[in-house]
Order: sequence, then structure tokens, then C-alpha cells
Amino acid sequence: MKNKLLALLVMLFISAFSNAQISIYDAVQTGKEITKDEKKPNELPPKFVQTVEFGISLPTEINYDFFDGDYTGKELKRRLSFDLFYNIGYPILKKLTFGAVAGVQHQSQGSITGLKLGVSLRYYLKNYEGVNLYLMTARSIGISSNVKNEAGNGNIRVGLQFPIKELTDFDNFRVVFNIFLDHDSYELKKPLINNEIPDDIIFRKGYGLAIGLQF
Repeated sequence: MKNKLLALLVMLFISAFSNAQISIYDAVQTGKEITKDEKKPNELPPKFVQTVEFGISLPTEINYDFFDGDYTGKELKRRLSFDLFYNIGYPILKKLTFGAVAGVQHQSQGSITGLKLGVSLRYYLKNYEGVNLYLMTARSIGISSNVKNEAGNGNIRVGLQFPIKELTDFDNFRVVFNIFLDHDSYELKKPLINNEIPDDIIFRKGYGLAIGLQF
């Protein structure tokens, strides 16, 4: 298990810096390895599951669209993204939970900060406290002065989350690790280069890592 997990982490870092790809198969296989010693889902009653996570990611490309006589675009230098998310979910099927998401994300490129509100679906491989594959979508609410609050802009994120340590001094608390792929976008109201009329900025395929607490 440790060897496969280490291999996946190495692939993640290579992907972030060289535009390589991490396959869904690799993530699923790693999740299966981690779940070998977990309890079966029918041994745990359904309950609310909450997580708080801090994440960092690097987009594979950042596209800035604007008007400068004609409608045009420019690919910007890649810079890191930082985020803090809270998620609460409840089982709606045997291994599937539906939840609400709230958080804040900062994009270093463009100095853009936004609040995030959205929903998530998580599929648990064995139990509601273990390894899960998830899909998250969140609406962006710009809190920095250079972005508009336009409908349709926000996050789409897919990832693999798994526990790495039980906190024996705190009941039902565990440290979790998260590997994800993130897509983020904003409508701009201030130019980033000179005196162009800004349109939107899109952060594509941000490969990221997150660590947090599940309770």
C-alpha cells in the first residue's frame, strides 16, 4: 500500500510541473489498497461526516481573455492556488453521500480571492469514514476588488480523499489527505496587463494536495 501511495504522490507532482496526466485508474487502485483493513459499511450507522481541509494546487495553464481592439487572449504564468474548505455530508445511498461545501480560495496569479459555496458527492469504497472519490462544484463570490460576482463562475473539483491517522485523544477525529484536480474561473473588472478591457480568467487542471481533519 505504501509503495502505491508514494507512487501516486510522485505522479501528482510530476503532473503539476510537466503537464503529465494522472489516470482515474491509478487513483482508484490506490484507494482500494488503502481500504483493505477498513470496516464494511454495514458495520457503521449513517451519520453526518464533516471535514476541514487546507489545500494547495498549481494550474497546468491559466488563460486570460480580454478586449484590446479585438477579442483576444493570453496564457499567463502558472502560480499557486491556496484554499480552505469545509464540507458536511450525509449518506443518501449505501456508499454515497451528498453534502454542502463552503470555503475560500486565493489565486496567486491575478491576486484573486473568492468565497466558495457549493455541493459535493462522495462515493466511499468501504465505509463513511474511509477512502472516498468525490465531485465538488462551488459558486465563486469574489471578495477581492478585481473580480465580478457573475453567475456561472466557480470551481469544479474531483479528488481522492483518505484517512492517514486516527487521533486517539479525540473521539471520531482523524487526519485526512486529499489528492485532487481543480478547475476555477472568474469574471474580471480590472485589467491585469495594461489598459485592456478584461473578460474572464480561467485556471485549468490545477493538480493539488490537501490535508485536514474529518469528524
